[in-house]
Amino acid sequence: MIDWGVGEYERTAAELEPAARRVVELAAIAPGERVLDVACGTGNAALLAAAAGGEVTGLDAASRLIDVARARAAAAGAGATFVVGDALDLPFEDGAFDVVVSVFGIIFAPDAERALAEVVRALRPGGRALVSVWIPEGAIRDMVDVLARGVVAAGGPERPQFGWHDPEAVAPVAARLGASVTAEDGALVIEGASPEAYFAAGEATHPMSVAMQPLLDRGGRYPELRELAIAALREGNEDPAAFRVTTPYRVYRLTRRPAA
Repeated sequence: MIDWGVGEYERTAAELEPAARRVVELAAIAPGERVLDVACGTGNAALLAAAAGGEVTGLDAASRLIDVARARAAAAGAGATFVVGDALDLPFEDGAFDVVVSVFGIIFAPDAERALAEVVRALRPGGRALVSVWIPEGAIRDMVDVLARGVVAAGGPERPQFGWHDPEAVAPVAARLGASVTAEDGALVIEGASPEAYFAAGEATHPMSVAMQPLLDRGGRYPELRELAIAALREGNEDPAAFRVTTPYRVYRLTRRPAA
């Protein structure tokens, strides 16, 4: 398991904020609705939901990120509450929330079906969940794939991957759990000074990079993989004078079936 509290996830969270804004817009939160942000990180979606009038709780396994989210909420005068907890065992009663959101959060849970089951369980009948997932395309995905293959080659774990991007994988699971699913696609623009500078910043701060590097260093292949990863960013770069890539994502809307 990755410790998302190591490094400086705040940098990545800032990149993801436009997607969080889109997720909260799609949630169409009404004043007074009870909202849960699962794997909330530094609180992007939770704070936006609170600004929309929701009664918001954010949950994350990384206590340091919860501290950051609490500080952000205090600075913004937002009434959101933040707790440390496990997305696979949400510490809330059945039907406790009108809305659940997760912005690139539960997709990292080791058990996708259990994570979705907890989301649906936490919803009241008729409630809705908005979950954003990455579509496996684009330069950022190509970069990550280079490093992930290197981790496996160096003896790291290779876990079966759930097809979060595929509605035909998500819909049957949701149906078994008592929810219907629709999907809407979006795109996130990510920018930097150059492909090299973007990679270097992530290398030093992203929790996944911090977790992978010791294993890759022991295998002796990190310099080679680093160059291949930067080459993937160069290949997909949309701005020859700097760095810009467009990364596709998908937002699922799961609606818990009303009680009979």
